[in-house]
Amino acid sequence: MIKTALQDKVQWLAIDRPRAANALDAATQEALLAALGCAADDDGIGAVVLAATGEKVFCAGADLKEFSGIAAARAALKRRELLLRTLLALLDFPKPLVAAVQGAAIGAGAMLALACDEIVLSEDAWLSFPEIGLGLPSPMGAAMLAQRAPRQIVWRLIQRGERLDARQALQAGLADELATQGDVAQCCQSRASRSAAVNPHAHAANKRWINRVLRRDLVCAAQAATAAQAQAAADDAPPPLNKP
Repeated sequence: MIKTALQDKVQWLAIDRPRAANALDAATQEALLAALGCAADDDGIGAVVLAATGEKVFCAGADLKEFSGIAAARAALKRRELLLRTLLALLDFPKPLVAAVQGAAIGAGAMLALACDEIVLSEDAWLSFPEIGLGLPSPMGAAMLAQRAPRQIVWRLIQRGERLDARQALQAGLADELATQGDVAQCCQSRASRSAAVNPHAHAANKRWINRVLRRDLVCAAQAATAAQAQAAADDAPPPLNKP
């Protein structure tokens, strides 16, 4: 589920579900959390790069097939709880964290990248949040985007479901660097190595302060999504039968 490799004190963690477009299931997220925990505790690791296998898709979002056997509302809640836990772990990770986005980053996949400290996109990568087209609220996506992008960009992605290509994402502040497909790994390795050279205690303290508002907003956004889903279910419920 997660491939690991260590290169000059930089730990690479790659989502490895190419047949499922690297979609996030529970097992993959648990493996990622475990790998982050090990990296945080290992003094031989100075930084982490979050990557994915394949060339076309970084992460297609949550695995919508995983909980297909239970009620839709319950499945959505389970996916949201899993994703919130993963995003908070990324935000709380004390060491430098760079996203190597070599392909499409969709929904929860885009949120994974946005939870990292720095983002490198391949020139043919793109970001999208298609939830609105599925009738699903995405306050968590809005919270993640608002940390980096101006309101009109958040609106286009969340409310209109538009796709942003790599160059547009860079201009909007949703990426730190563009690279060719073949250069993404080296760019991330260089960024991670440079960040790993700073004082780790100072880095961790700064990161906690920088992420404090986003962390709070993300928790509130997850609660808002659950409330919106419950309201939609209530609105769609048939009226109660009148008793004689």
